[in-house]
Amino acid sequence: MELTENILWLLKQAFYFSLTTVNDAVSEHGVSTAQIGVLRQLSNEPGLSGAELARRLLISPQGVQLALTALEQRGLIERKPNPQHKRILQAYLTDRGRNVAATVVSEAVAAHEKVFGVLTADEQATLRELLGRVVEKGTGHTAGSVSTSP
Repeated sequence: MELTENILWLLKQAFYFSLTTVNDAVSEHGVSTAQIGVLRQLSNEPGLSGAELARRLLISPQGVQLALTALEQRGLIERKPNPQHKRILQAYLTDRGRNVAATVVSEAVAAHEKVFGVLTADEQATLRELLGRVVEKGTGHTAGSVSTSP
């Protein structure tokens, strides 16, 4: 089998291209792709815990904690104890965090469009549907229940 016939190899190459394109687009802001996902998710749902973020972003709890710590050190988020369960910390964007989130998410979306702009809108919809079925089979999550992040 030729490499170009191997779906996994093509997915890996497409993922690498999209990841580096997004990273290049947001590099001046010092934010990683994992941190973009956290910022985006907290923009949409303030007050999530690290465990909730990990589930929504499909990354390890350790990866989320690293992202949260880095964002907190930069003053982009703050964590507060949950009123009912003091040991659970909820994350919120600061004013500065909201500004950075809006900028990097916008730039990440533009980079995403640059990567997938080679496909028509119908082709993109088909690709999303096909990959969504693979994700659902592998994770049990339907594509609509997973937060995506460029």
